[in-house]
Amino acid sequence: MTRSGPPRLPSVLQLDGRRYSVESLPDEIKTLIIDLQKADAVVQNRSRTVQVLKTAHTDLKTKLQQALQQQDLSPDQGIQAPVAPMPAEVPVDDPRASEEQGSESPRPGTVRRAKDKVKGLLRRFMGGDQS
Repeated sequence: MTRSGPPRLPSVLQLDGRRYSVESLPDEIKTLIIDLQKADAVVQNRSRTVQVLKTAHTDLKTKLQQALQQQDLSPDQGIQAPVAPMPAEVPVDDPRASEEQGSESPRPGTVRRAKDKVKGLLRRFMGGDQS
């Protein structure tokens, strides 16, 4: 059974080199500490999602390259105007954040869901079946 309710507060808060006893802080500040913990959890979750999407992107790109090699197509063969403009490569997250993550592995099924999401986007914007 999972624990419900607000997250546990640390007994001592250290901020800017100063230490504070959490029990002696006013309720307003305790609420701010909890909100900060929640924000950190959301950032970690989003960073994991980005990491999973990057993995799915790499896997799909590899599969695309293999499929093109099997079809024995030359690079300029069959070029048509794209249906939608290709998005520019923009850094999604701060590289320092990925260094802090370490080598966390995603939950089972997360990579599959990310791949399905990418395939759905490809179908939507490129048309046809992108299996």
